[in-house]
Formats: sequence, structure tokens, C-alpha cells
Amino acid sequence: MSFLAPLFLAGLAALAIPVVIHLINRERREVVEFPSLMFLQRIPYRSVRRQKLRHILLLALRCLALAIVVAAFARPFFRRTSIANAAGVGAREVVVLLDRSYSMGFADRWLRAQDAARRAVTGLGGTDRATLIAFDNEATALTTPTRDRATLEAAIGNVRVGSEGTRYGPALKLASQILAGSNLPRKDVVLVTDFQRLGWSSRDEVVFPAGTTIIPVDIGAADSILADIAVSDVTVQRSEGRERDRATVAARVTSTGAAPMDNLDVTLQLNGRDAETKRISVAARGAIQVRFAGLAIPNGTSTGVVRIGSGSATVPANRLLADDRYYFTISPDASVSVLVLEPERARANQSLYLDRALSIGDRPSFRVDVKKASAFVPADLDGRSLVVLDEVAPPSAALSSRLRDFVAGGGGLVIGAGDQLPADAWSREWAAVLPGVIGSVTDRAGEAGGTLAWIDYDHPVFDVFNAPRSGDFATARFLRYHRLLVRTDTTPRQGTSDSTSGVGGSARVLARFDDGNPALVERQVGRGKILVWATTLDSYWSDLALQPVFLPFVHQLAKYAGRYSDARASFTAGDVLDLSRHVEIARGGSGEPVRGQAAGVVVESPSGVRTRLASAAEGLIPLHEQGFYEIRPDGAAKGSGRRVAVNLDPAEANLARIDPQELKTAALAGGAGQGGQLGTVRADGLSKEDEERRQTIWWYLLVAAGLLLATETIISNRLSKPTA
Repeated sequence: MSFLAPLFLAGLAALAIPVVIHLINRERREVVEFPSLMFLQRIPYRSVRRQKLRHILLLALRCLALAIVVAAFARPFFRRTSIANAAGVGAREVVVLLDRSYSMGFADRWLRAQDAARRAVTGLGGTDRATLIAFDNEATALTTPTRDRATLEAAIGNVRVGSEGTRYGPALKLASQILAGSNLPRKDVVLVTDFQRLGWSSRDEVVFPAGTTIIPVDIGAADSILADIAVSDVTVQRSEGRERDRATVAARVTSTGAAPMDNLDVTLQLNGRDAETKRISVAARGAIQVRFAGLAIPNGTSTGVVRIGSGSATVPANRLLADDRYYFTISPDASVSVLVLEPERARANQSLYLDRALSIGDRPSFRVDVKKASAFVPADLDGRSLVVLDEVAPPSAALSSRLRDFVAGGGGLVIGAGDQLPADAWSREWAAVLPGVIGSVTDRAGEAGGTLAWIDYDHPVFDVFNAPRSGDFATARFLRYHRLLVRTDTTPRQGTSDSTSGVGGSARVLARFDDGNPALVERQVGRGKILVWATTLDSYWSDLALQPVFLPFVHQLAKYAGRYSDARASFTAGDVLDLSRHVEIARGGSGEPVRGQAAGVVVESPSGVRTRLASAAEGLIPLHEQGFYEIRPDGAAKGSGRRVAVNLDPAEANLARIDPQELKTAALAGGAGQGGQLGTVRADGLSKEDEERRQTIWWYLLVAAGLLLATETIISNRLSKPTA
């Protein structure tokens, strides 16, 4: 039995009060010799009786009633522990948690871990069941609950060390779910791991069924020397050359050993060939940066690997080999190609602000071409990411259909509504895909102009302005702008071409003027986007082009509409790659983007496992393995696609340990561990408060105390009646 408020038990000391009073006031027998008793007063017998305990039963009833009241205030409850489990008898439900994070590849840890898992399976009784769970960042049940030892041992033999880090929370939660669904009386969890401290988070909260026993198997206890060297990071600086671009690679090498690492070879491999090797020395528990000479790189994407190795037998043993390599890619100088179409009779320097703002862009760079609308030809869309209609109507006939196909295939279209935009510029086909109707002009010159009163800072166009002191749109004044009647229906109009079949329904307003009129709206069309800006893109109708926010605003607008995303040199094992947000990856060997909803994509992992996706735009790829993933169009030859580099999480190389008993105590007692760094794990299934609230033993105790007091009152009344 346990008590929710055990301090109330101190009230039991009150039971000693009547006994103490009796002991103090009890009759003292002292013999005094007198020659005669005639001079002594006779004391009535009744006064002496008051100093004696005449009714022991009444005293016992009163003390028992007070004790029950005190116990009720202490809020007692019973732990629901299985009798069979306490007695150690009955069939067991065993869950074996096998850590396969890459730190288990240290020395011979993995072999010892597999042996420990096999011993747990060998110890099963004839009525016992077991489940094998392998875990790293996530947990996976490799078997169902089974009594077949051969199946369990085969699953243990097929597990391999992974490339991800350690997290105990998902594995313990999955184990608790399996045990909660078991009807066997005994429940055991065998945790086979190296007990890395970073694997446990204070946010983890796991609830085990009643009577669960956690059996820790410490694989890392036998490792006395934790010496490891690793390539923790690689940076690439790309510069333009006359014929080919050049890249300068720098790698960071770290050491956790207590002794210095001498005569260590660090090799740069580019596109499968060794480019340069340097010999270095690393201080004990230190780090050093290795900078390689600049190399000419071919056009397109290049793959690189920096690996370390010993050049002398005197170098201390490197016992964790998985982090000796770092994979990366050098992508082409990604840029956003922008075509600006301006009216035949454009104002002086009408596209100057837009052209100059984009031309000075970096990371990414923008390649801007400005043309008259009358000179626009279909070939101008080849390789483009974005088209800007600067106060011009869309082209007619075949060119108009080609432009809509460009947007539906993933391109971006930005429309600047201004002074020279004709009122009847949009045909029925275009009206079906626009975010809304471009209406009449609102003139606010007499009010000194309007302002932007509302901006969607959660949108990618404006999210960079969400931080303090990142730019203020409130200072810009807008003298004139078009009224935008935003589309809210989700049904495409009749008469639209096939290219508009992927219209994304209602438009989204990204900014509004202070009178409530939309300033910037967008709409999804196929894989591309159409955005309409209600005023001019120069200083003719507003002074936004003269404000400091104009430059980053134009850059964010072009990046978003052109579907640009930074080409990452590498990812971390455990990441999920969203191809719809990394269009530069979903390209074939020719560098052309994979367009169209029906374009299938094949993803091949470093181990050769292939995954086919119906569309690159909808592809979510979990990156579990270290090395190079290849992404190519379905049907393309191996090696013709783009490569994605995946590396280990450097935090996993931190081999600092948590005491197995500390983790076990926290798991079964609900403790927070040392310094509050351990999460709360309970083995009773309920908190103390919930357990006591469900049982409500205190209520029954108060009822029992009331009955005892009533009985005591009746008995005392009868005994106190005068007798003859």
C-alpha cells in the first residue's frame, strides 16, 4: 500500500494521548503505617474508579476510529502489481530492443550486441513470446510477437548497423504498446545498447503497463579506450573560371582520443578519383581544418568524398570507422532565369528597377533578359524559371498556350498591373487561371497615397521580413493601384485548355492595402504559380522601388515564383527529402527539369534499393543510408541522374554514456534522473494521483470511521446508564 499524503500519518501520535493521561494519573499505591485509622477520611470508591481503565473496548474503538480518519487523510492506494509477476511465475512477454545506431559500429560492439540479443531469445521458455525491435532515430518492429526462436534469431542476424543516431523514446514507446496489448502475466524489456546519454531527451515520456521489468544490457561498458577521429564537416567555395569553374574544398577533422593523432592521411576524392592527399596531425581531443588546392570541376553536378586513413602504424587505433568519410556534391551554379516582357511603348527605364534589383542578386544569381512583348517567341521559354509581364497583356494564339503550358509545367508567372495594362487584356482561357479579375484603377494621390496594412509574414515571399529590424513596408506610399477581385471558386471555367486542368482552386491573398484591397495575390496552376501585383514595379505609381525593402522583396518574389531552393551540398541521415521543394535535384543527366505530373522518378539508395515514385512533385524520400542517393527519371540509365549526398549525424560520435541503472531507475520509478535531464517513464501505467483517484479508498475509510464512532456511542450510552 502507498499513500498520496503520507505526512498525515503523523496524526497517529494523537492515539497515545489517552494512554499517556492514564499513565500519568493512575493510582499510586504507597503503604503508610498508622497506629489507627480512626483519624483518616474514607474516600468513596467511585472517585478511585475514575482513575482506572474500566472499558478497554471503548478505548480501542475510539483509537481505531481516529486511526482510520488519519489514514483517510493520508489518501492510501494500492499499486496494481501482478501477483504472478511478483511471484516470478507465468509466461513472459519479452520485447528485445536492439540499438542499431552507427555508434554501435564502434570496435566490436555490434557483434556483442547481436550475441546479447541471441542470448535473450535463447532464454525464452516454452510459453514465452518475444518481439524484436531495432531502433536508431526511429523504431521498427522486425517481427511480430512469436514463440519461434528460429524466426527471432534470423531477424537478429539480418539486422545491420545503420547510419542514424540514437533515440530511446520511440523504441520504449513501441515496446510499451506491444506490452500493453499482451495478456501474458509477466512483461520484460531487454534493452541492448551502448547507453549513449544523448539518446535520452527530457521531452520523452513513456508509460509502461503494470509490472514491467527493464533488463539493461550494456554493450559499451567493455570499451575502455574511446578514441575516434572523424571528418565532421566539409565546405566548398566555388569560383568562376575562363573555361571551367574551380572549387576549393576544406574539411574539418576532429579527434576524441586522449593521445594526439600523427601521420594522418586525409584524401579528397572527386567524381570517383583521388584528387589530393594531405598528411596532418591532430591534437588530443582537438580539431584541425584541412584545405585542399583549388580544382577545376566539370559542368553539371560533381560528387566528392573526403576520407581519412593512417599513414603510419604508430597512429592510435580509430575504432569508429563510419564517420571517417564525408560525402558531398558540388552542384552547378544554380541561378534563376527571368524573362521580363515590357510594353511596346514602355516608359523610360520602366523595367530598370526590376532589372537592376535582380541582376545584383547572389545565392542565387538571377539571369535577367528584358524584351518587348512583340519580340517574344516560344524559344524564349527554354530554360526559364520565371516570366514577368510588366504591364503587358499575354501573347495571343499559340504563344499564349505555350506560356500556360510553361506555368503548368512548373514555371512562374508574375503580372505587374500598371498604367499600360489594357482593361480587356485577358482572354477567357487566361481568366480561368488568374488569381482574380484585374479591375479598375483606384487613385489615392489626393490622400498622399495608401499603405500596405496587412502582410502574410508566414508566406515564403515575406517570411524574411518577420524578424525584428528586417524591413518595414509601412513607409512605402502607393498612389494608384488596380482593384483585384480575388477568385474564391474551385471549379475551372469552361473553355479552358488542357494545360489548366491542374488549377489549384481559390487564390491566396498575400498582402492588402489599408483600404482592404488586395495588393499581391497568387494561385497554383499545375506545378507552377501565377502572382499578380496590383501596382507598377517601378516608381511610377508608388515609391516602393525606392525603399530598402524593395531589393529583398523582389528577390524573394522571384525565388518563390521561380521555384528555386538552395542546392544543399549534403543531407543528414534521418532527413526527409521533399523533391517538390528541391526542383534542382529532380533533373535528369541533361540538366532539364522533370516536368509533368506523370513523370516517374526512380530513387536508388547507396545499398542499391530502388524506389519508384509516380511524380517528382509529390516525392518524399526518407534518407536512411550514408552515401550517395541517385535520383533519375524512370527508364533512364543508372548513373545518368542527380546525386544526393547523405552523411552521419556528427552528434552521434559523442560517446558520453548514461549509467544503465540510472536509466532503468528513471524508467521504473518515474524519476527525472540527474539534473532533470531524463524524461519521465512510469511502469505503473498511471500516476499516483490518478491511481488514488480511481480507487478512492479514503471515502470507504471515512465511512468505516463513522460506523465505529456510532457503535462506540451506543455502547458507551448503555454502559453509562445508572445501575441499581
